[in-house]
Amino acid sequence: MKEAIKMKKVLAVFICIALIFPALNSLFAKAESVADKALEIANDVINWKKTDVGSDEGGFLLNNSLLELAGSTAGDWYPIGLSRLGKDDNFGGYLAVLKDNVEARYKEQGKLSSAKATEWHRIALAVLAAGGDPTNFGLDESGKPIDLIADGTFDRGKTTSLGRQGINGWIWGLIALDSKWYEIPESAYYTREDIIKEILRQQLSDGGFALSGRNADPDITAMVLQALSPYYNSEKRYSYTLKSTGKEVEKTVREAVDEAVECLSELQLGTGDFKSWGTENVESTDQVLVALCCLGVDPLNDERFIKNGNTLLDGILKYKMSDGGFAHSFTFDPENPAAVPNSSNSMAGEQTLYTMAALWRFENDMRALYDFRPEQSGALKERISLLETGISEITEATSGEKLTELLTAFYSLPENERSYVDGYWALSDMAKEKGIDIEQIAENTVVETFEENDGETEDVIFSESDKRAAEALPQKLTTEQYVTVTALLDKLERSKDFEGKARYLEKLSRAKAEIASVQSEIDSINSEILDKLYPYDNITLADKKTVDEIYARYEALSEYDRAKITGSDDLVKTKTKLDDIFRGIIIALVLGVVAILAAVFLCIRIRKRRRKKEREMEELAEMYKDE
Repeated sequence: MKEAIKMKKVLAVFICIALIFPALNSLFAKAESVADKALEIANDVINWKKTDVGSDEGGFLLNNSLLELAGSTAGDWYPIGLSRLGKDDNFGGYLAVLKDNVEARYKEQGKLSSAKATEWHRIALAVLAAGGDPTNFGLDESGKPIDLIADGTFDRGKTTSLGRQGINGWIWGLIALDSKWYEIPESAYYTREDIIKEILRQQLSDGGFALSGRNADPDITAMVLQALSPYYNSEKRYSYTLKSTGKEVEKTVREAVDEAVECLSELQLGTGDFKSWGTENVESTDQVLVALCCLGVDPLNDERFIKNGNTLLDGILKYKMSDGGFAHSFTFDPENPAAVPNSSNSMAGEQTLYTMAALWRFENDMRALYDFRPEQSGALKERISLLETGISEITEATSGEKLTELLTAFYSLPENERSYVDGYWALSDMAKEKGIDIEQIAENTVVETFEENDGETEDVIFSESDKRAAEALPQKLTTEQYVTVTALLDKLERSKDFEGKARYLEKLSRAKAEIASVQSEIDSINSEILDKLYPYDNITLADKKTVDEIYARYEALSEYDRAKITGSDDLVKTKTKLDDIFRGIIIALVLGVVAILAAVFLCIRIRKRRRKKEREMEELAEMYKDE
């Protein structure tokens, strides 16, 4: 009997384990599966883009074709996505070409852009992604180090307003500033508070934000949340005047963010995605998912962002194409005319790529997408985890002493790490309810320092394959070799000394100068075409000399470089047309001359025959006269 009872107990235990284990397994697998799914989607986008730019199978995405776009909106976001996913790619090459691009543009009036501050912000993030330093990125015309953070953010106001292009300038200026928590000097034009207040004052009555108008736009609202997320756990109150109503307001960042999150929840469609400017699209959904990850909100399990059972990820996957890329939309979008409906689009791909990076990082308890600081040390993570556990156990019965202990633990963290503490406001609200002076605790708490997980910088070596690549450069260079030469020269300049380095420096420097000369000629031809030949419909024979001269210079270029000439097909057609007209005129002239000569010859011949006949008549008359 006892044996039977024991067997029943053992069997019951096994049944319980059997029932519980799948649930536990599912629970643990869930986090892994989300991270794995994000990585899978990201890899599909990368493989699609490799095909799009003609990268060899197994090769880098950042090949010469994509490197030529360094410093542009079309190019900079892919290295950001790759880097934040921890992918190995040609970041050294990208950094070299990007630096060359920035140095060249710094010699122009307006530098990167006279109107768009976001040029500085995007490029600064791309520099960080590629492993560079945006505060010391090449040299300007006077030989001073280029500081993209100063010029594009806190000192931007010395030349033009950071908000000249609208709220975007303030948003991305703050994101760039906080990408490594750069210090702002006292002499700066803007402070962090200035930028935060300028963003907050543009909040709309529905809680969201927009470029213009009174209705929230999901993209802009989500980007605002990304920028403000590091300040969500701050008790600081900001006083400002709302731009839309002129009303005086005082709020914490948390209060404004919570309103914006609620606004986004209401804007989400039943299919999980979002609509912007009247068009359902993937990029809006991407931005919202990134925003929630930055805020530490579980984007796939928060009930506010599940509609009809559809999550944000469902809304994003709605736009996935069979080739691995993503469509912008399924309908024509007048705001994005370059995007073909139902077809993979580069912008949709890049935004989905870095969104998957944000989700992957969130699931792996890593720093937020735009936080480029070294990952938190084990000690710091453990401290935050213990604090979060303590916060999760707070009840009405929790003593003031315990709450004070938790608040002290919170304020002992470095200020720029406090945003990573989940649930702080449950602690704050309970402390206020019990009359605890949080401000005093914050002032009296000593902030601890934690070691960073910074790896040692490896020496740069100009390898044997680099030397072979330098030796293999063709005798006559074209802009096709620009990326290769620029990347090799940059690596060589940073490399350790070796025998023959001076020779390679001379060779590559000469090659770069030669390519720059070719590019200058291309730019000059394009300029002359615009100045002297456009519109081609007005070209006449009087312009033939100009057309011939420009065409001769065009012909002297390599086939690769000719493709960079603006309207080259029209130039060739115009040259052919004028040549045909000129040839026709020459032929007409020749025929005219021949006709004239023939007429003269005929006249002379007729006159000769007439004279001959006259002589014969005279001779005949003389003969009759003699008779």
